[in-house]
Amino acid sequence: MIVKHETFPVPITERFHQAAQALYQHHRQPQKRKQVYLNALSVQAVQFYLACLGIETSLEQSESWNSALQVLADTADLWVSDRGRLECRPVLPNQSDWVVPSEVHSDRVGYVFVQLNAPLTEATLLGFLPQLSEETVTLDQLQPLENFPAYLDRLAPSASSAPRVALQPWLSQVIAAGWTDLKQLMADWQAQELAYSFRTSLAKTDLIESAAGAKQGKYITLGETLEEQILLIVGVAPTAASDVFQITVELYPTRQTYLPTTLQLMIMDEANTPVLQALHSDAPRLVK
Repeated sequence: MIVKHETFPVPITERFHQAAQALYQHHRQPQKRKQVYLNALSVQAVQFYLACLGIETSLEQSESWNSALQVLADTADLWVSDRGRLECRPVLPNQSDWVVPSEVHSDRVGYVFVQLNAPLTEATLLGFLPQLSEETVTLDQLQPLENFPAYLDRLAPSASSAPRVALQPWLSQVIAAGWTDLKQLMADWQAQELAYSFRTSLAKTDLIESAAGAKQGKYITLGETLEEQILLIVGVAPTAASDVFQITVELYPTRQTYLPTTLQLMIMDEANTPVLQALHSDAPRLVK
């Protein structure tokens, strides 16, 4: 097999084999055991490649790592964070074309083809397809692997894909979806008797709209626990020019005395160009 574009070789380590063995031992039929084993090697090779690109994946969320689903389908998927399921099809030596089972023709964000050598010591990523037009695939149909990172970037959610919030209606006391009136935020906060550190760093008067403007807020969890939760407050106020508004952005810790040391605040325009950036300081709040 002659590949005319860039490939990516991955050593198949003992750890790869151990993971594949742990999966195939759930099955008795020799053909299914072989299928599960080869699929597991391919999936891990692609996972290694994506790790080199800094892209997070999850074997636990992959159907190929579920023994019950392995019985029902020939699946070699890898869950890619913020993208979806990527099918990692194994290719055996001297195969000139490859059949992709019909059960994986949907619910996939792409297909990567991985050639395994005969002694199963090396896996080589050959190329990819964004989607399938037919069940049989040949080498010359594959898109070059060097184009794959850009393709994955297009799949990732961007700031421009987030729902936009119109701020002008806030001045008429209209509450935006996903946001909370600041008076209600304070009432909820006190009712739930949340962390004392928040009340020491945020005065009650900060949460009340000024006569000339309005503020709304929402909680954002930066990590996996409430200890990493912050409060985002956005304010809007009119100016002398009817089409110009003054915008303020404030961040407060909720369970800690200070904001996280690695926190950065970046405000971007509609073209996703940063127009304001602020770094963490030792102050208990960040206001811009």
